[in-house]
Amino acid sequence: MESITKEYAVYGSLFLVDEEHYKEFCGYLKKVTFKKSDFFLREGEYCQHLGFLKCGLMRSFYDRDINVNFHLENSLITDYDSVLYGVKSKMNIKAIEDSEVFLLHKDHLQSLYHKEAYWQEFGRKIAEAVYLHAKKRIEGLLCISPEQRYHQLLLENPKILQLVPQKHIAGYLGIQPQSLSRIRKRLLKR
Repeated sequence: MESITKEYAVYGSLFLVDEEHYKEFCGYLKKVTFKKSDFFLREGEYCQHLGFLKCGLMRSFYDRDINVNFHLENSLITDYDSVLYGVKSKMNIKAIEDSEVFLLHKDHLQSLYHKEAYWQEFGRKIAEAVYLHAKKRIEGLLCISPEQRYHQLLLENPKILQLVPQKHIAGYLGIQPQSLSRIRKRLLKR
């Protein structure tokens, strides 16, 4: 029991579950390792899992350079639209560095929903997290300048700037790599 309590202290917040339901939830998880450049999901596939990134770094993107998100340890990775509605994914999710992911199959998620109200609340928390991230991302792209987006990324996730190639950061900011170089030079002069 003590080891479950210790595990919960480490992973409970990652999974968004309380200690009472932690062991049950872990029974549904499968731990998978993705090597650098391995795909968690490819465009045109059906997303079958919610992924909880234990460690490593991944990116969600369209085509080659339209980066939607960078996923650091302790974050959720999935194409939630594909999981919920059974549609083919339009995005890719790929490991930037070796990564360990706990996978929850969408069928297991549905089984949990039918067990008790707690799991429906869990699903709501997942949906809220996905929604809030998407809202913040859209507002950033529509309402603030690329320089402000870069500054915000620098403040919130400085590790990303050290680990992710500049071309991917530029794609995330919605600008060309040359524009990112100019922004970085301006900020260094300040």
